[in-house]
Amino acid sequence: MKPALFRCLAAFLCSQPIFWTSNQAFAQSLQTLNQGTVPDQSSGSTLSPGPAGLGNAEVTRLERPVLSTVAPLPAVDERIDPDKYVCGSGDVLELNFWGIQNFKQRVTVDLESRAFIPKVGFFDIHGKTLTQVRKTLRDSVSRFYPRLSFDVTLAEPRSFLVQVVDDVAHPGSYPARAIDRVAAVISRAGGLGPNASQRRVEIRRRDGTTLRADLLLFAQTGDIHFNPYVLDGDVVLVPFEELAASISGAVNRPGRYELTSTKDLAELVELGGGLAPSATRLLPITVVRRSNEDHSQLSSIVFPEGGGLPAQALQKEDSVRIPSATELQQSVSVIGAVAGGAAPEAGQNRGSAPDEASATRRLPFVKGDTVRTLLERVNGVGPLADLTGSYLLRDGHSIPVDLYAMVMLRDFKSDRPVELGDTLVIPFKRRNVLVEGAVFAPGAYPFNPTFGVEQYLSLAGGRNRYALSLDEVKLVTPDGNMKDYAPGLQVDPGSSLVVPERNFTRSEIVQIILGGAGIILSGVAVVIAARR
Repeated sequence: MKPALFRCLAAFLCSQPIFWTSNQAFAQSLQTLNQGTVPDQSSGSTLSPGPAGLGNAEVTRLERPVLSTVAPLPAVDERIDPDKYVCGSGDVLELNFWGIQNFKQRVTVDLESRAFIPKVGFFDIHGKTLTQVRKTLRDSVSRFYPRLSFDVTLAEPRSFLVQVVDDVAHPGSYPARAIDRVAAVISRAGGLGPNASQRRVEIRRRDGTTLRADLLLFAQTGDIHFNPYVLDGDVVLVPFEELAASISGAVNRPGRYELTSTKDLAELVELGGGLAPSATRLLPITVVRRSNEDHSQLSSIVFPEGGGLPAQALQKEDSVRIPSATELQQSVSVIGAVAGGAAPEAGQNRGSAPDEASATRRLPFVKGDTVRTLLERVNGVGPLADLTGSYLLRDGHSIPVDLYAMVMLRDFKSDRPVELGDTLVIPFKRRNVLVEGAVFAPGAYPFNPTFGVEQYLSLAGGRNRYALSLDEVKLVTPDGNMKDYAPGLQVDPGSSLVVPERNFTRSEIVQIILGGAGIILSGVAVVIAARR
C-alpha cells in the first residue's frame, strides 16, 4: 500500500513544474536525496546541478560558509570608491548569484586584463573602473542567468611594481597594491634621503599625467588627499629640496620646513603651527639670512599695525625667530648664597679653587616687590649666607640690607622696596682666609683664631722673590675694608691677604743700574776721543 502511495505522489509532483519553482527549497531537497552531490575533483568543493531552467550542462559552485582559512581583508584607510578604482591584471573579482539558488565564484583578471565567466565568455576590463566593470557584467550575465540576481565585488586588489627613484635611501622597483599610498611605497624604499623634499613628491603615470603628494601636510593634517594611491606602472620621483627655512621662538611647532607655495613668512608660520599664545607683536621678528659673501646678516621685521603677519619673502636657509612675551618681562636678580645654590666648602686645602661659588636667579619684576618677597620667591637664603653683608645693587651703588634682622629676628622694619633692574647680592660667609699675590702657593686656607698675618703667609709658602716687603701686605676684611700690615693685626674668617709684587727684582734693578753706568761711561769715552 505504501509503495503505491509514494509512486502516485512522485507522479503528481513531476507533473507540476510551477510547484517546483515556487517551492525551491523542497525541490532542492528532493534533488539532493534522489541525485546526490557531485564532487569537484579540481578544487575539492561540492558541486550540484544548476537550478531548473538553467540547463544541466552548466555546473556552478555552491556558496561555501566562511571558514577560518579564508584570508582576511586587507587593511584600508577608507572604503574603495568603485567610481575611482581602476581594475587591472591580477585583480580578483567575486561574482555573487542569489535567487532560486545562492552561490559565488571568484575570477582572476589575467595578464591581458581579461576576465572569463563560464557560459558568458571573456570581458576586457583594461582601464575600466569597478563601476564600469560591474555594469558591463550585469548586462551580459543577466541574459544567461535570467532568474538569478547578480553583482560583482572586488575580493582582492592586485599587486604590481612601482619605481621609486631620486632622493630615497634605496631607489628601485618595489611591490605595491592598488590600495597602497605613496608614503607606504617610499617607506619600502628605505624612506626619504637627507635632503629629500617631502612636499613635492611626484607620481608619474603611464598615461602621461602627473600627481603631486605633500607628505608633510599629510603628516600634519592626516588628509589622505595629500597622499594619493599608486597604480600599475607608476614612477614615484622624490626630488631634492629647493627652498627651506627654519622658524623658532613663539610658534607651536618650531622646526625646518620647505616652502612650495607663497614662499613667504606667512607660509612658514602656517607650517610651524601658527603663532603661539606667548607671541608678542610689540617686538620685531628677526631674520638671519646668508649673504652672497656667505656672511650671516640679521634684519628685523615689525608687525603691521592692522594685525596679521608682515609680507616678507623668504630665501633659502633663512632662520626666522618669532618674539615671545617673556622677552618683554622686566626682571630683578638675586645673586649669592640662596637656597639650593652652589655652596662653598667649609675648608679648602692649598691648591684648591677659592670658595666664591654662587647662584644667580633672575625673577620677573612685580610692582610692590621687596627684599623679603624676593627671598620668599627663591625659597630663602643658604646656610652659609652672610646676612649682615648683603646689599642691593642699584645703578652702580650699594644699598646695605640687614638680612640678619629680617631673617633671624623677624624684624621686617629692615625690609626695603625693590626697583626694576635691582640686584640683591647675598655674599657667602667664608670660614677660611684667602692668600693672594706674590706667594709660592696662593689659595684659601682654614681659619685659625691663633694665626696672624705671618702664619697665613707661611701656610702659603712664604713670599717669593717678586714680593714687596712685609710692610706692604694688605688685609681685606669681609666687609670690604682694606688695612695695612701691622704687628698683631687681627685676621677674621673671610678675610683676604694680598702680597703686592715688585715691578723689578733686586737683581734686575742691579743689572739696570750697571747697564746705565756702562752706557754713560761709553758716552764719556766717545766725547773725550772726539776732542783729541
